[in-house]
Amino acid sequence: MKVSKILNNNLVLSRGEGGQEVIVKGRGIGFHAKRGDIIDASKIEKVFTPDNQQNSMQIQEYLLNIPEEILDFVQGYIDKVKEEKQLEFHNSLYLSLSDHLMGTLQRVKNGICFKNMLLLDIEHLYQKEYELGKEMLKEINQVFQIELPLDEAGFIALHFLNAEEGQREEDNYTIAMIVSKIREIVRTYYKDVVFDEESLYYQRFLTHLKYFAQRYLHKELHYSEDDRLYQIIREQYKEAYGCVKLIYFMMEEEYEYELTEEEMIYLTIHIQTNVEKSRKK
Repeated sequence: MKVSKILNNNLVLSRGEGGQEVIVKGRGIGFHAKRGDIIDASKIEKVFTPDNQQNSMQIQEYLLNIPEEILDFVQGYIDKVKEEKQLEFHNSLYLSLSDHLMGTLQRVKNGICFKNMLLLDIEHLYQKEYELGKEMLKEINQVFQIELPLDEAGFIALHFLNAEEGQREEDNYTIAMIVSKIREIVRTYYKDVVFDEESLYYQRFLTHLKYFAQRYLHKELHYSEDDRLYQIIREQYKEAYGCVKLIYFMMEEEYEYELTEEEMIYLTIHIQTNVEKSRKK
């Protein structure tokens, strides 16, 4: 690759094998370089391939405005995770996490901390990503000599989640929000019940909620109605069904979706099972 334009000592523009514009990052890669020079491959740390010219300008702006120590830290951590855990992420993760960390450090410096209202839901729904968030949070606190709260692990987890293949940021947020609202309805309805959120039954319930929200987003909620079974469940588990009716009203009011009878059956059974298991303890 040849230098097309020097952005700073550590960033240059070049052309990829297909002729598309790429942004090349590497310590000292632009120092004393001139347009047309062959880029020293040993200095290349990361190559960003923009989708279009507008995207290229955005990436350049990110890279030029984020402090080098933050870019290097995030790049090193993501590369380590990819190698040690054999995971793959979209290259956008390097920029989104760097930008997030820069903003977080600036806010903390100004005495501003955000509470992560979805922290518990993220912890239960996306356990792999949450563990990555906790591990990265620990390193951030060590490297930057700061004490960020556990809430930050949840924010970081969403960045990892959004960078996975086929994931969309707004979808992941909506899924977590729907699950959070349903859990709050159940907790409020059963004030006298302390649910064992680590139990297999509760984890199955969360999994069901997660995939319910995913199917809702992708308009895949097509069930066959079984009126007889619906009537039996409604009569047999009246208390749990009453809770599900509140969920029904919430989904109708906030998401303009009417739960099917089959979905109400499954939710009633899940809730009833967890209530029974919790009350036996």
